[in-house]
Amino acid sequence: MFSIFRITEERGVIRQEHRRLSSDSYTFIWVRFGQSEYNFNGIKYSCRRNELLLIPPGCLGFELGGKGRLRELITIQFSPSASEISGMLPILSRRAPLHWASAMPELMLEKLLRLTEQWTEHQSYFTMMCAALLAEVLVLVSREVDEGLKKPSTIQHTDRMKRYIEDHYREKITKQELGAATGISPNYAAAMFRKVTGLTISEYVHLKRMKTAQYLLRHSQLTVQEISEQLGYADPSYFHRTFKRLLGKLPSDLMNERTDRD
Repeated sequence: MFSIFRITEERGVIRQEHRRLSSDSYTFIWVRFGQSEYNFNGIKYSCRRNELLLIPPGCLGFELGGKGRLRELITIQFSPSASEISGMLPILSRRAPLHWASAMPELMLEKLLRLTEQWTEHQSYFTMMCAALLAEVLVLVSREVDEGLKKPSTIQHTDRMKRYIEDHYREKITKQELGAATGISPNYAAAMFRKVTGLTISEYVHLKRMKTAQYLLRHSQLTVQEISEQLGYADPSYFHRTFKRLLGKLPSDLMNERTDRD
C-alpha cells in the first residue's frame, strides 16, 4: 500500500530561481498547463502539458525557475512498500527520473483530479482511496513504458478521432463514424482508440460531456435538465447517474458553486 505524504496543485507564474529538490520519498509531477523545467545530474528535463516526471528518492537536482511563464502542476509525494518497488512496478526501481509524455492524458488527468479531490476533502478512508488511485496511475504509466512509444500513424488516427468527438460529442458517436472519419475499419478504430487512450469511445465521450457539464453547472443559468438535453442525454436521470459515477458528486453540488449566486 502506498503511503502518501503530500498532494499539491500549483498554479501561477514561475518566479523562483534554481529551487533545490531532494526527498526521501518519490515525487510524481504532472503538468496540466504550461511548462516546468528541472535539472538532475546535469540532465535537463523540460516537462510540458500532459507530461509527467517521476523522481526517485535521493535524486538531487534543481527546479529551473524563470519569470512570466504560467503553469499548473499536480505534485504527489509518496512512499511505496518494498514489494511494490521490487516486483510489481519496475518503474519504481529506476535510479534516474522518468520523463514521459502520456498517450492517454484524459484518463490520467481524471484519476489525478479524483485523487486530489479525495486528499482535499478528507472523507472517510480517503488515504486508502488516494493510494488506490495513485496505484492506478502508476500502473497506466508502467504499461505505457513497457509498451514503448506508439507508432506515429496510430497517434495520428487517434488524434483525428478525438477531433471528431470534440466536434460531435453532443451527438451519439459510433465506431462506424470514427472509422469513416479516419479511413480505417470500425472495429480497428475502436480497438486502437482504447489501446491508445485507455478509454472506450463511449467512456471518452461521457468524460468530454461531463467536462462541459461542470462548466455549465458552475457558470450558467441553465437547469440540470437543460444541460442534460444540451449534452445529448434524453433522460435526465441517466445524466444524474453518469455524473455521479464519473465525478463522485451530484449536479446540484456544482450548482451551489455558481459564481453569480446571491
